[in-house]
Amino acid sequence: MLKSPKILLLTGSYGNGHLEVTRALVAELNKRGITDIVVSDLFYEAHPILTNVTKQLYLKSFTKGQSIYGFLYYNSDARLTDFRIDRIIDRYGYVRINQLMNTYSFDAVINTFPMQALPIYKQKNKQNIPFVNVLTDFCLHSRWLSNEIDHFFVACDPLKDELLASEISPEKITVSGIPIKERFYQLGMVETDILQTENQSKHLVVSAGAFGVLKKLPNLIEELSFQEDLNITVVCGRNQELYELLTEQFKSIPCVTVLSYVEDMAKLMKQADLMVTKPGGISLSEAIALQTPLVLTPAVPGQELDNAKLFEKEGMAITTQQESEIVPAVLHLLENPAAVSELKQNMKKHFYPYAAAVIIDKVLTTIEKSTSSKETDNEKDFISYR
Repeated sequence: MLKSPKILLLTGSYGNGHLEVTRALVAELNKRGITDIVVSDLFYEAHPILTNVTKQLYLKSFTKGQSIYGFLYYNSDARLTDFRIDRIIDRYGYVRINQLMNTYSFDAVINTFPMQALPIYKQKNKQNIPFVNVLTDFCLHSRWLSNEIDHFFVACDPLKDELLASEISPEKITVSGIPIKERFYQLGMVETDILQTENQSKHLVVSAGAFGVLKKLPNLIEELSFQEDLNITVVCGRNQELYELLTEQFKSIPCVTVLSYVEDMAKLMKQADLMVTKPGGISLSEAIALQTPLVLTPAVPGQELDNAKLFEKEGMAITTQQESEIVPAVLHLLENPAAVSELKQNMKKHFYPYAAAVIIDKVLTTIEKSTSSKETDNEKDFISYR
C-alpha cells in the first residue's frame, strides 16, 4: 500500500460495547502505524438532544424501562414488523455521514453500530471504497443488514447462519469474533495453574455493572458469603453509589472484596473460577477468550436477551430468568466440575482470537485491491485518451 489509509469509524455511545469495539479497532490500526482515523459517534453528532433522550431510555431499560426498550428494539427490526420507528434517526445519521464524506477523503468506512444510515448513503452516493459492518453482539438485528455493505464481521457461526438466511452472500461474511482488548487474548493463551486442588478455595467474580442491574445484589452476596472456601469479588464499575453501599455493608466480611472500576479486568477474570455477569456482547467475548465459566443475570429484552438465548443454546453459560435463580446456579457450578469443564469446552468451540487484527487485515487488503483497481482503470483511460 503506497500511502497510509484514512479510516472512518462509526460508533454509538449506547452502553459501552460499541465504544469498546471501536477502541480495539483503533488500537489495532495504531499498531500498524495507521493514525489517520476519524471516529464518529454518529447519532450524537447528528442530533445530540434526541440521542441523550434515547440513551437515558436505554440506561433505564436495565432497571425500570425493560418493556419499553424491548418494544423499541424488536419493533425496529424489519424482519419482524413493518412498524418501523427508526427511520427518522437514520435520516439524521445520513446527514452526518454526508457531511463527513464531503469533508474527508476516506479509504474505508468501518461501522460498529446497527443502523441503516450507511447503506442509505451508499445508495445515494456512489463510493468505490469498502463499507464494512462489525457486529457487536451474538445475535442479529435487521439494522445491521443491507446488500450495500461490502463485508460483515460476526461473532460466531450461528450468527453467520442468520446472515446467510437473510440472503447475505457467504463471501461477504467473516467469522472473526468480536474485537476486545488484546490483554484478554494474551492471558487466554496462558494455562491455568495445573497444581490447583479440589480443596483450594474458589474465586467468584460478580460484575455488578455500571447501571445496577441486580436489584437484590446485597442479598445475593450475603447468601454466597456463607459458603465455605469461597472468595467473592464484586466489581461495581463506575457506579460510585453502589460501591459505597457494598463497601460499608461487607467491610467486616473478609471473603468479600468490593471494587469500583477495574483497569485489568482480564487478570481478575483469569483468576476467577466463576463469574456472574449480564449478557453484553463484550463481556461474553471476554469470558470466551479466557474460558471463564458464566452465570448470566436475567437479561434485558433486546440484544442481551438474544445473546443469553444463544449462549444457553450453545451450552456456553447458565442463564437465569429471575435473580432468585443466581445463587443456585452458582452453587451448581461450584459443586460440579464436570459442568464447568463442559462450559469451557463449548466456549472454546466459539473462540476466535485477535478479532481486531482479522478485521483490519481484511479491510486493508480490500483497500489495496480497490486502489489497484482504480490505478488500472486510470491507466486504461489514459491509453484510450491517447
